Amino acid sequence: MKVDPRFSASIEDRDGQKSLRFSASAETALGEGAAPLFEAGFSELCELAGTPSPAREAFADARGRTIFSNGWQSWCFGGELSAGERIPRARIVPNINVYTDGPGPREARGEVLSRFLSFVRAGEGRLVVASVGSPERATPPVSFRIDRETLGLRAELGAEGARFAAGELVAEIRCFYREGYFEAKDALREAFGAYGHFDRLAFLGSSGSLVPGGYESWYNHYTKIDDGIIARDLESISSNDNLINSYYLRRGKPTVFQIDDGWERAVGRWEPDPVKFPRGMKAFAEEIEAKGMIPGIWIAPLLATRGCAIFRERPEWLLRDGLGRPVPAGLNPGWDGVFYCLDISIPEVEDYLAGIFDTLVEDWGYRYLKLDFLYAGFIEGARREGGAAYRHYDRLMRRLTSRTRNSRGLGVAYLGCGAPLEPSFRHFPLMRIGADTKEKWEDGLLKSVVRHQGRPAAYANLTHTIGRSLLDGTVFVNDPDVVFCRTRRMGLSEAEKELVALVDLMLASQIMFSDDPHDYGDPEESAFTARIVGLFDALAGRRYGAQRIARDVYSIFSENGRVRGVANLSGKPWKAAGYDRSAALVLRADAVEGALAFRPRSISLFET
Repeated sequence: MKVDPRFSASIEDRDGQKSLRFSASAETALGEGAAPLFEAGFSELCELAGTPSPAREAFADARGRTIFSNGWQSWCFGGELSAGERIPRARIVPNINVYTDGPGPREARGEVLSRFLSFVRAGEGRLVVASVGSPERATPPVSFRIDRETLGLRAELGAEGARFAAGELVAEIRCFYREGYFEAKDALREAFGAYGHFDRLAFLGSSGSLVPGGYESWYNHYTKIDDGIIARDLESISSNDNLINSYYLRRGKPTVFQIDDGWERAVGRWEPDPVKFPRGMKAFAEEIEAKGMIPGIWIAPLLATRGCAIFRERPEWLLRDGLGRPVPAGLNPGWDGVFYCLDISIPEVEDYLAGIFDTLVEDWGYRYLKLDFLYAGFIEGARREGGAAYRHYDRLMRRLTSRTRNSRGLGVAYLGCGAPLEPSFRHFPLMRIGADTKEKWEDGLLKSVVRHQGRPAAYANLTHTIGRSLLDGTVFVNDPDVVFCRTRRMGLSEAEKELVALVDLMLASQIMFSDDPHDYGDPEESAFTARIVGLFDALAGRRYGAQRIARDVYSIFSENGRVRGVANLSGKPWKAAGYDRSAALVLRADAVEGALAFRPRSISLFET
């Protein structure tokens, strides 16, 4: 292993894993760009991980192996790549790449770039590397660059502008080999176990299952919400057989009612819109609690649009480039086009944001806060106070999420979204782990023309949910976004809605719902909802895993081996033998020559 001379390395055995600890050799200041940390050949990694000889031989076959690529933030691609597969970058609208690009150079030809963690898989065997950092203090985010041909690895630190004292820990990397999905998952849980951060979510569900759920307004109304609409949904959600009432409220499970984007004057001006919400937001938090639910609210604290007061009145708070111009943080036609972000190195900005959170939690009474677009804390710019972005981000997020109980002693939870995964996990044990879903399967324009990897689409969302399932219950409580049961204003087929619902249940933890509870009652919607609740009950109480078996086709299985099936996200039937039709819990397949052809965009499950 070749270590950058600015750092020294030590290797220890921990939890049956190799821990590679890197510290500054002397007082060190890092300049622009990613800082090299170490390089290692694949044979060295195999030795460190204790990889058995048969597995090494399997890894040597480029056609039979995959490499896991974990994107920078929630909406980035997360999944296994076979030889020749690459993650596209957006074109035509380059500002979209701001959403998904993290620190350091982009992926080079002939390599896979993975942030935070990666693995090489052949068959059931996985050789895993993961940056676990330190529970005591934040360390820089780590990127892994894996050579597609040799599987050699280069690790880099995203620590531009950082200073380290001699002997200061800059990274801890865990390296291990495990045979089997659940063995790898358990090893990841052990690697991150020292953080104990799941305890913060105990009030959302039992400490054993940690399955929060509830309603959010976004996919029902988008920004077109007001006092009357939210009041109507709140009143209706407990009055019929909709999914959340049937599966959560009636069973006494903790349930969230979250008001999403559209309540504020402008993104960056976190005051209730006086026309849409003349009673303010405190009244709704009280009414939600009176209904026995946890009040939730959406906020994008790091953003500023041209329509917000900060943009006009406090322009010195905006992150700027070397020429003094505001740095774009993305593009949203519904937010005046290009939007910007705050310079979180400025103490006054931190105090301002902390004051907003005091208002949300203590004055208004919200106890489930969804923090969105958090990647903006790492956008490159000339920060007024200098220093490394990861340190400013860690300090701010630690402060904003420090209140785990309000002044009445009730628990407070925070959902990270659009968040850089490694810098965020210690603050956001509840994390969105994929692109936004959508009430349609795919967006052809954003996929094929713009090539936006984080595009809102059921297909992209499912790919990420399956791809990051190993992180659920190990690093995060995974939030896969929402399931749909409705028939009105819906572009997904029944099989596609079923696929979304069952993948979310089996491979993630949080089940959110965004249909219109007031509009519930269509016979088709009622029948579908009842069937999904029945399937949720039939599948409950077991751990599930997924493994890619072809492009967009995945094997689904329970830990005890009694449930298995196929999730086919592709546009073509997938043929396989060995499944008994008479044991089907869900059957979306046709008999073909002694086998089953699993239909496109569907899931089939069998129980023995």
